[in-house]
Amino acid sequence: MKTSFLRSRRSTGFTLAEVMISMTIVSMVMAMCMSTFLFGLRAMYKDTQRLATNANLRSFMAQISKETLDASYFYLFGYYTKLDGNIDLTVDPAFMTQINDAADNDYDKWVAQGDCLVLVTRTSQFRTRDIRQIRIYYRVVTAQSLIVGGVQVGRNGEVALRYYETADWGEGTSGASNGHTNLTTELNLINLNSSPTLTGSRLISSRTIGRTVPSPYTPYASGDRYPAFSSESPDGSVTNGFVSINLEFINGSTAINLLSSSSFNYTISPRR
Repeated sequence: MKTSFLRSRRSTGFTLAEVMISMTIVSMVMAMCMSTFLFGLRAMYKDTQRLATNANLRSFMAQISKETLDASYFYLFGYYTKLDGNIDLTVDPAFMTQINDAADNDYDKWVAQGDCLVLVTRTSQFRTRDIRQIRIYYRVVTAQSLIVGGVQVGRNGEVALRYYETADWGEGTSGASNGHTNLTTELNLINLNSSPTLTGSRLISSRTIGRTVPSPYTPYASGDRYPAFSSESPDGSVTNGFVSINLEFINGSTAINLLSSSSFNYTISPRR
């Protein structure tokens, strides 16, 4: 009886091998549960960022579609710093480059590129003083390539897109303007060069980036990116033509590779 009792006590426990196997199985199950949880969390995070990106795009396109219908003409500048309180509308706009010289001038093509788009709404075809409103879209960038603290903050990096608009000054009367002067004077009152976050401006997207230049050509080097806006004109006029927007909106964290980005090419043509 004594021997049988001792044998029965030994048989009721677990051996070290059994305990280790059990712990291994439990650990594997917990690891799989944790992996599933983290996968779901990452998927939810990325979906949230995708929704934020889509919301940014929808809001931006709806806004600029409406405002280009209202605009009479535009000016394109290389950088917002051109709006420095001493603007010259003859030399400061982005330089027009002729890329197609056809026998018939109607098929000529002049192109300019920049990161600051000024939309102007005028209420009279003849009086240039009758400016109703000025709207400005600009990326907070001052150079093609600029590295600060190891981070690319130039055009080749991710930079903010901002928006500024003046008050709606109305249409005036048939015999007099609405109290405002010429465009140069009005633009000189908008000194973005002194502060890109000028009172009245607002952020559209904190992270935007342009298309990659496919192959280097003057003035672009290998790895450079295009500005956000490009204009095309049949006669080299900086205000006559249409504007193309090539931009990518980005949301998410690069640390865990959960970026959500959407790029688009949108063409606008302000009314004359």
